[in-house]
Amino acid sequence: MNKLFFSILILTIPFFFTACDKDDDNNDTTGNIEIEFDNIALENGIQKQLSLVTPGSTEYQYSNALGQTFNINLLRYYITNIKLEGPNGELYEDEVSVNASGTKGIYLVDESDLETGHITLTNVPSGNYNKITFTVGVEENGVQEGAAGGVLDPATCNMFWNWNSGYIAVKFEGQSPVSNGGVSGVETLDVSSANGIAYHVGGWRDMEGTAFVYNNKTLSFDFDTNAKVSGNEQPHVHMVFDVLSLFKGVNDIDFTGNHNVHKPLDGVPIAENIPAAFAFDHIHQ
Repeated sequence: MNKLFFSILILTIPFFFTACDKDDDNNDTTGNIEIEFDNIALENGIQKQLSLVTPGSTEYQYSNALGQTFNINLLRYYITNIKLEGPNGELYEDEVSVNASGTKGIYLVDESDLETGHITLTNVPSGNYNKITFTVGVEENGVQEGAAGGVLDPATCNMFWNWNSGYIAVKFEGQSPVSNGGVSGVETLDVSSANGIAYHVGGWRDMEGTAFVYNNKTLSFDFDTNAKVSGNEQPHVHMVFDVLSLFKGVNDIDFTGNHNVHKPLDGVPIAENIPAAFAFDHIHQ
């Protein structure tokens, strides 16, 4: 019996290790990575979490570059075309597809729902990644004349203008005591709001001689360390979006004379501020 037992054991052991090795190889082929977009207010070098207020509020927590105070009712933006690169030729491009039943590779980050800021990319080839590229806004591959579902559904997303203008890339609504008053096409404010400010910024193509301009921004950031992806490791990349930077930088926005933006051409000054509003923060491995 002992000889039989050891014979079976010897025959079984190589098979067991071979099977385990095969499973491990499969597990290590791909993995997941989470990209978090955290909306903040950067004041004197200190990151502060945003605080949304009820429309009509006269509590003003923030200031622009001109010292004009304001608050926030709504903040929402699209992240698309995410690409990851690594030092050894690693490359992952998030697939974008759009149809009537839903979308893939297009993400709508909404400050009123913090979970929308957590984007999990699956089936990422194992390796080290030290660079991320993404687009703020919806490109031609997401703007279709036919019906679109999911976060692009015009009936539910509240981010669609029309076929020529496409989708709003960044949507901001709030109040400022210096506003001239009166806003149009708004989601959270009354159109007669005395202190309303609304910035709906987007535009997916340039049409010379018209108000249709390209305002989407494609941004790239290097990490300070590698994000290691494998079947056993899921890194967390933390990006930040500083709302205050929407109103300063390339262009300092004056709420007294530019408080109501709802078409691509009018949104150019805000769009030019967008690249500096995003930044890489850190990685959790």
